Amino acid sequence: MSFAGTPHSGPLSPADFYTQALAEADAGKRRRLFADARQSNPASYQLWVKAAEVEEHWGADETKLKDLLSRGITVFKNPGGTHCTENHDHSTHSVSGIADGPVSKDIWLNEASAAEKGGKSKTAAALHEAVGEVL
Repeated sequence: MSFAGTPHSGPLSPADFYTQALAEADAGKRRRLFADARQSNPASYQLWVKAAEVEEHWGADETKLKDLLSRGITVFKNPGGTHCTENHDHSTHSVSGIADGPVSKDIWLNEASAAEKGGKSKTAAALHEAVGEVL
């Protein structure tokens, strides 16, 4: 049984998430793995890209990938998280270890290039599109 704020299957590293999710055909179980990995690694923006790569592996279309990546970009655009909607300097926030402020557009585009080089062209295209719309 999972309690709020506690990963269902214990701490899950990004590498373990990726390996387990690639092998998991059940979309619900993949979502649970992603939730556990996000809980275990809240400062890992790369986790969102890995989740998109997993979903591309399982046949997700570019629209679904873009939606997923847009949510990730939004979380790291505002280091206070999506819950902070106040009109103030968001750089005063930190997300469990992100004290340097939001993840930049260039960093996201580097992730898109890495995905493209790794053979994940739908993820790369979706990330480029999401970056253009969100940032």
